[in-house]
Amino acid sequence: MSMPKIPKMSHRPDKEEVIIDLLESIALEEVALSHILNAEAEKIQAFVGNCLDFPTKPNNHEIIKFNRSVQDLIETVVMKEWLLLKKLENVMELIPIHHDKCQCPSCKEHQKHDAKDIKNE
Repeated sequence: MSMPKIPKMSHRPDKEEVIIDLLESIALEEVALSHILNAEAEKIQAFVGNCLDFPTKPNNHEIIKFNRSVQDLIETVVMKEWLLLKKLENVMELIPIHHDKCQCPSCKEHQKHDAKDIKNE
């Protein structure tokens, strides 16, 4: 079995483009999860009824079964949120805190130290 080969592409994204793509993917997944939760909320509202009168007249077993399905979905969304948080933390490690063009006091101080280090070498 041979190693997989990455196809040659005319344009390879740079680090900044990759970071932006990763952040966009996290945002899109968050939007998708919000739609899933909203749909689940609408399902609950339909099940319970506007006046909390349970229009389908479910028995206790059906209510428990419905509750379990809602709980399962919420647990799945929570797990997905945790994975997205870990993905975000990993992406944030790729983002430099300071850069050459930054004008914040901390960056200016780092630039001074870097310039001194270069002179001393």
